[in-house]
Amino acid sequence: MPIRILLVEDTPVNLYVLQRVFRNEGFDVVEATDGKEAIRKAEKEKPDVVLMDMRLPDMSGYEAVAVLRQRLPALPIIAVTADALPGDREWCLNLGCIDYFSKPIRYREIIDRVQRIVKERDDRSAANG
Repeated sequence: MPIRILLVEDTPVNLYVLQRVFRNEGFDVVEATDGKEAIRKAEKEKPDVVLMDMRLPDMSGYEAVAVLRQRLPALPIIAVTADALPGDREWCLNLGCIDYFSKPIRYREIIDRVQRIVKERDDRSAANG
């Protein structure tokens, strides 16, 4: 079964490129363009991992992560953002993201990280069950 990833990105070009990259790697891709839509799709689509742009219209990625942490505490969320100032990584991790990547995106690194997250989860499930 392919890894299901929720891509949350409001820039059409970035969303298109990310879709292509992940689909070419065999991922099942669900997309959202703002924080509210991300929450709805995360609850409905049950992705394995969320890649969350933190600068979104209407409801920011920061706000969406806070809501998802309450509603879906085990859902792995990776921050993907242009925010690359000192402290931005720590802010995202403290908010509840399990990792942080700044733009420009290094696709291979993110793909490898997503695959490791899912493998670790599956390994834990197999050991416990």
